[in-house]
Amino acid sequence: MLNVALLLLPNARVFDVAVMTETWQTERLSSPPLAIRVRHCAAKPGAVKLGDNATMVAGEDLEWLQNADVVLVPGLSSLEELPSRNYLKALAHAHRAGATIASLCSGAFVLAAAGLLDGKRATTHWALAPQLAARFPNVTVASDELFIGQDRVWTSAGVAAGIDLSIHLIRELLGPTAATNIARSMVSAPNRAGGQAQFLRAPVRAAAGIGTALGIAQAAVEEHPDYNWSVADLAARAHLAERTFVRHFADETGTTPHRWLTESRIDRASALLEQGASVSEAATAVGYGSVVTFRQRFRELRKVSPSQYRAAFGE
Repeated sequence: MLNVALLLLPNARVFDVAVMTETWQTERLSSPPLAIRVRHCAAKPGAVKLGDNATMVAGEDLEWLQNADVVLVPGLSSLEELPSRNYLKALAHAHRAGATIASLCSGAFVLAAAGLLDGKRATTHWALAPQLAARFPNVTVASDELFIGQDRVWTSAGVAAGIDLSIHLIRELLGPTAATNIARSMVSAPNRAGGQAQFLRAPVRAAAGIGTALGIAQAAVEEHPDYNWSVADLAARAHLAERTFVRHFADETGTTPHRWLTESRIDRASALLEQGASVSEAATAVGYGSVVTFRQRFRELRKVSPSQYRAAFGE
């Protein structure tokens, strides 16, 4: 029997708690019962005020959690105030005792505050990734992953990625049959293709000054979006040596013109695929003469093929 502790944190997101409760449900109508014992835990048994003015009852205290085999940590409604030290110490104790610790979305901030992510790779919702990296510099944040695990510490992206992670852990701990049954019961994929990158958009920057390197690049691409712009082309348009243009561009944007061009093209192609364009139409519209090259670059950035992206997000 596997003991699973679902941590009821003050200010926890109600939906996160509900998703974890449902995914780790011991019994359900459409699949055999799991050999697990799930308990909601808090600083002390009783009512816990979650986020969104909701309240849920914890049946066990943190001592039960510290002896559990799996500890699940939901995201928080607000990141301004993280859980008190007794919660963080309990999580660290549970991990030292051999437990697998898993967080959903902004729950990664809780694991980081407990010191469980120091020196590790971790993920969270892509919109929160910069904040996680800034607040916890000892954590290597990967914003394009659905979930990541090292040394029995797991983090996941948004809510759906929390389901993906849970199914993965159930597969590891209880076997593939149990995981497949849970996925089928929840009408979820046993393995989801791609990572968080397919949901990302390149950061939207305000229009740069006309004479800046970025401004020249933006104007060029907007004027001829279907042209296969090179860094040399942009440098010539700016009347600068290529090396000088690259240096100015990096100073203004923190990236290279080549990287910016690729991200800009794939971002525009993604929008076209969402609107129903074929893969070849999208490739041509953003300046790729070779559909093969377009597919390669698209997969590099989005972690799925253009066809998979179109099927998932197209009209």
